[in-house]
Amino acid sequence: MKRQLNKVTQFHCQIGEVVADSPCLLQHDADLDRDLARSLRQVLASYGREDEPKAHLTRRALMAIEELAEWVEAHNEGDLVAAADAWADRMTVLLGDAVATGMPAEPLLDEVYRSNMTKTAANDKTGKGTKSGGFDSPDIAGVLGKCRK
Repeated sequence: MKRQLNKVTQFHCQIGEVVADSPCLLQHDADLDRDLARSLRQVLASYGREDEPKAHLTRRALMAIEELAEWVEAHNEGDLVAAADAWADRMTVLLGDAVATGMPAEPLLDEVYRSNMTKTAANDKTGKGTKSGGFDSPDIAGVLGKCRK
């Protein structure tokens, strides 16, 4: 995973996004993020009734939403330990998605990185890298084609 973290760090540096040298909480808007966490919890309440069986996709999506809500809540509470726990849980869910679907995680991440490095500075409102004239879309179908049996 170190190789992938280094690539994401390079991409963040390229587009001017945050890169921290040690564990810290992200800058946030307490009121907006409290509303965001509340909205995520409402989605869970609407779809997450434990007494109803759910398909694999629905279960995994609800797990991801729950961990994202915990991540936002931890930042709002100023709780670095809870944020670290939520981050690790989110990573476990994402890697579990790859395991559950047979996604070739490393080749896909490498291809998205290659494409991302053709983007320019981050959009001030979204934080996403900007697709300019030199942008080259990732060849996801090509990666998947190499992995099919």
